[in-house]
Amino acid sequence: MRLLKFELYKIFSQKMIYITFLVLILFSSMYMVKFEKTDEQTKQFYKNWEGTLTSEKIQEAESANDQLMAKAEERIEEMKANGTEGAFFSESEAIKSGIYENVAFIQRVHETFNQRVQELEGSTKYNAELERRMLESVDLYYFSYYKGPAEIIDYTGTFSFLVTGAMLLIGLSSIFTREYSSGMDNYILSSKKGRTALTWAKLGAALIYALTVVAAWEAVNVISKLYMLGNLGWETPLQFVFKYYFSPYGLNMLEFHLIQLGIHLSAAFGFATLILFISSVSKNSLLSFFISGAIFSLPFMAVEMIQLKAWISDMVKFSYFYIMRVEFLFTQFKTLNLFGYPVLYPVAAVLWMGVLSMILASITFRVLRNKEVRM
Repeated sequence: MRLLKFELYKIFSQKMIYITFLVLILFSSMYMVKFEKTDEQTKQFYKNWEGTLTSEKIQEAESANDQLMAKAEERIEEMKANGTEGAFFSESEAIKSGIYENVAFIQRVHETFNQRVQELEGSTKYNAELERRMLESVDLYYFSYYKGPAEIIDYTGTFSFLVTGAMLLIGLSSIFTREYSSGMDNYILSSKKGRTALTWAKLGAALIYALTVVAAWEAVNVISKLYMLGNLGWETPLQFVFKYYFSPYGLNMLEFHLIQLGIHLSAAFGFATLILFISSVSKNSLLSFFISGAIFSLPFMAVEMIQLKAWISDMVKFSYFYIMRVEFLFTQFKTLNLFGYPVLYPVAAVLWMGVLSMILASITFRVLRNKEVRM
């Protein structure tokens, strides 16, 4: 326990991690300036539509939207005739228009799901039955004002992986090389038992640090978004977030965000373990930093800059960078064929991170056990 506390002290005493975290949070939150704090009028309009979207509500939304569009066309014609410019909608009409568009959008998603279920009927593909069951279980008919949860989810898949990745690189790259450069490794390596205890302490400290980093940006993410946009809409289906419109997972936004956070954390633990291993075999902190950074970022360059076949691209995405983002695991129905049994991508990703982390941790222990004292 004393070793663990000492390793934690060495990590958290680095001033650079606090400077880096502040800069990254400020940089990643700059887009928030485009948001205005949700007013009571918006909340009230959405409150009137909150709940189950019945067929009557859907018809009402379609009718009200047609009337609103007709008014907009009349105003456009009037402005053309008078040679003037202005807004097509008033502030309240713009809010209502957004509600009607959301209702129409989720209806299109529902129709797409039904069409896909029909296509899967009678299919003999190994994963067809699983996809059909998942699509049939998705309930799209709860509606609420969901801007706050949607932005929290978006931040986690858009910026948080950069914060986590950078913080782990800066905080952990020198976790072993610091001992090598200071000459302390001779004292550490003089005892076989001491090596194992120290490696456990460093591994535990690295994982605690990773957990702290994720908890810190998650707190900033949630508090800032809920303050600006409100704590409403967590029960809204995930498919209301546009990038997940064809996701076959029957999750609401709260359920998805908790799973999203868990998968991100599993990749963060995995990356921390990788950095620990790289640092254990490196003599220089910069070398450890750049090698770990390259392993983290090269998959992004490969996918975004090279025209890869779909199956190769998916293989590359099972990397720390993309699993930390989580997004690609849930946007579509994708499985791995394991002896004819379909394994969903999110499950495969977590298992892969767990297995890889255990392998790297075992190799790190072996490396430290076999190191020789320098004369």
